[in-house]
Amino acid sequence: MSLLILAAALLPWAATPADVVTRTFVAISVLSVEMQIATLTGAGSLATLPWFNLIVAAAAIAWQWRREPPFARVRDAFAPAIPAPALALLGGAVLVLAMLLPFQAADPYHLEKIATIERSGTLAYSADVEPKVNLVGWLYELVLADVRQIPVAGGALARGHGLAGLALLSCAIAALAGWLAPVPRRWPYVAIAVTPVLFHQFVLVKNDLFLAIPALTALAWLITHAERATPSGTAWAGWLLGTVVASKITNYPFALAALALVVIAQRRRAAAAVGGLALGGVIGACSGGLMYSFVENAKWYGDPLARHALAEMGNVTGSVGAALASIARFAVSLFDLGLITRHVWPGRGGWGGTFGLPLIWAFFVIATQLRREPAARRALAVAVAHWLAFAAAFPDADLTHRLVLAPGLLVIGVAAHAACADTPRAHMARLALWPVAALSAAQIARSALLYVKL
Repeated sequence: MSLLILAAALLPWAATPADVVTRTFVAISVLSVEMQIATLTGAGSLATLPWFNLIVAAAAIAWQWRREPPFARVRDAFAPAIPAPALALLGGAVLVLAMLLPFQAADPYHLEKIATIERSGTLAYSADVEPKVNLVGWLYELVLADVRQIPVAGGALARGHGLAGLALLSCAIAALAGWLAPVPRRWPYVAIAVTPVLFHQFVLVKNDLFLAIPALTALAWLITHAERATPSGTAWAGWLLGTVVASKITNYPFALAALALVVIAQRRRAAAAVGGLALGGVIGACSGGLMYSFVENAKWYGDPLARHALAEMGNVTGSVGAALASIARFAVSLFDLGLITRHVWPGRGGWGGTFGLPLIWAFFVIATQLRREPAARRALAVAVAHWLAFAAAFPDADLTHRLVLAPGLLVIGVAAHAACADTPRAHMARLALWPVAALSAAQIARSALLYVKL
């Protein structure tokens, strides 16, 4: 309920697609900080915060109204880059499945965490759940728990959370398109809509797309603004990435990639920009609940990092050999469409699927742009660096590309932009995209039918 109030006070004044993402996560960050304070002090709960946020929203509305009336630039803010027919078809499929399927999660711990928040009204750890429910973040679950508090419509809105994810993703892609050079057409951005791994994120309760959207927005800005990035700009990017990393520590490569981008692009004058990035990262870490988790971990497990409890959960490469094998599996999985990896390494893989043909298409398109386009070089460098760091530490990326969504979507988005140009190479890329889009759309349709049968 609090998010509805805060969003209603912030989104009418959004001026750009990036502003929509920013204001949405400002609302989420405010609720996050409020809930952390309420939990630690006992001074409030999920049910009582809406009354306080009515005051916060009224102050925000009054402050913004002095500058301009609401909805003055809403048409620009919500202008999609992904073609409208593709958005309509994908959104329609998501809506139908939301109506037909129950509120269900890919991993049960998400629903357990939502239930724990609803039951206690706070973020407090619980002795009645397995350690994973306590330790593996809570920001996404807090958002869904808060949405479920909306009278009458809360349950339906939470069940249809995929539509909100699709809208925010569209804004992130539109932001990327706006920061790149103007192009005469936009339809190749359909490659994003038909990326197979995305579809499951819209249907089931899972936090990967929720965190990929702010990460994608920040990375898109960094690859297009790195040379001229100001401290305030890098602080904004650091806040988004800090929230993402704090919410799910497996996202740690984002911090390394952002730092490297700024330092390499600005070189000797990078100190101020890096300072902004660090300050924003600290603010984001607080928004994502990292400091709160340290306090709760120390109270429940006697260690701010909860190392013993996390070690028992496993799922980390324990040797150089295991890291190399994990990297090899992931590299193969980028191209094999999930057909080879499962046979060569039986027992690996999991829920979520792969990027599939759109990413393979994007690799070939970007290869033709590396000499001429700095954004293409940076997008590919960010993706490779992130994937290497992730795969070396965690063995989960091989057949669950959902865990590394943002870098992959960044590469596909930059490739789509290159294919929008009016050049012979772009024309060939567009021709190659037709069968890629058709086959990937068929794969998504098959997944939708399987969901209905289940």
